[in-house]
Amino acid sequence: MRTIFFSLLTTTALLVASFSQAQQTPVAPDSSTRPAISPAARTGTGTATDVIVRTNGDELPARVLRITPQLVRYLPLPLPPPTDSLGRATAADTLQLAATDVFMIRYANGTREVLRATSAPAPGTSLVGLSTAQRTALGRQDSRKYYKPDKGVFWGTFGATLVPAIYGPVGGIITGSVMALTPPPRRNLNAPEPALLDDPAYYNGYRKQAQNRKLGKAAAGFGTGVAVGTVILLYLLSTITHI
Repeated sequence: MRTIFFSLLTTTALLVASFSQAQQTPVAPDSSTRPAISPAARTGTGTATDVIVRTNGDELPARVLRITPQLVRYLPLPLPPPTDSLGRATAADTLQLAATDVFMIRYANGTREVLRATSAPAPGTSLVGLSTAQRTALGRQDSRKYYKPDKGVFWGTFGATLVPAIYGPVGGIITGSVMALTPPPRRNLNAPEPALLDDPAYYNGYRKQAQNRKLGKAAAGFGTGVAVGTVILLYLLSTITHI
């Protein structure tokens, strides 16, 4: 039961996080706005694919339409057949990302455009001399050792699962998902050296692992709530049958 719930929470967290990051609030263009016509459009090959490389390492296949100092606008690929409620063809939805979340764009013709240079390690810390990947891995390792999820994650999910147990575990799934999707605030991360969190790579690894631990606590609360609720329900049923 705990494994099933953990899978549900993980899937929900990934879907919601991806959607919220892609749907950023539009920003009015300014005088520094510049068009970025993708090589796919320049070469006339409609099937060519650009790749947006995000600062967290994720890669999004897309057709880049425009780059501004604030936003990167693109069409996600592969494009679904665009139709309205009457089945008529419509224009594909344009998505956008904050430019600060984009590290590089690899165009379909092989050229690359770096939007944000890789950050250097935070000076005066134990991260000096480590690569970006090593700093991220160290952040994850330290998070497993030092981060302690709030007890409310376990007990909140446990209570929401136990109270409506007779109707099913929906309350626990919803409560656990909301808690797991809420990133832990920086002040609660409890890093061994606070200055380490100033390094983007270390902070990314530490925060993601901390959120995974929150997800684990929510899964544990759900599983315990289902188990206790089942025992109580069976006890009540056995009591009724003996009256």
